[in-house]
Amino acid sequence: MKKQLIIAGLLACTTTLFFLTACTSSSEKERKDAKENVQEAKDDLKDAGQDMAKALKAERDELSKRLEQTGREIDSEIAEIDQKIEKASAKEKARWQERRKKLAEEREDLNADLKRVGEDMKDDWSGFKMSVAKKLDNISEDLKSDDK
Repeated sequence: MKKQLIIAGLLACTTTLFFLTACTSSSEKERKDAKENVQEAKDDLKDAGQDMAKALKAERDELSKRLEQTGREIDSEIAEIDQKIEKASAKEKARWQERRKKLAEEREDLNADLKRVGEDMKDDWSGFKMSVAKKLDNISEDLKSDDK
C-alpha cells in the first residue's frame, strides 16, 4: 500500500512534468495551471511520505511496548524460578535451572530484537515484524504452559 502510494505520487509528478514541457506553445494560463498541478503533486507526495513515517513510528512504538512487556514477564518468571531453585531438591534444581536457562536465552533474543526496532529497516521491516510477532506468541504460550 505504501509503495503504491509513492508510485502513484511519482507517476503524477512525472505526468505533470511531461505535460508541462510538452505544452511549450500553450497559453500562459495553461502553463500556470500545469505548474500548480506539479506543486500539488509534490505536496501530495510529501504528505504521503509523512503519513507513512507516522504509521511506521506507530508500528515501531507498539512493537517496542510488546517486547518490553514480554521481557518483564520473562524477568518475573525467572525471579520465581530462582526462588524455586533455592528450595528444590537436586533433581528439581536441574529441571528449574534448565527452564531458567531457556528463559534467559529468550530474554536475550528479545533484547536484541528491541534494539533492532529502532534501526532503519526500510527493506525488511515487514519480515522483521512478522518474525518478532511469532516469537512473542511462542514465548507467551511458553509462559502460560503448565509444565514449567
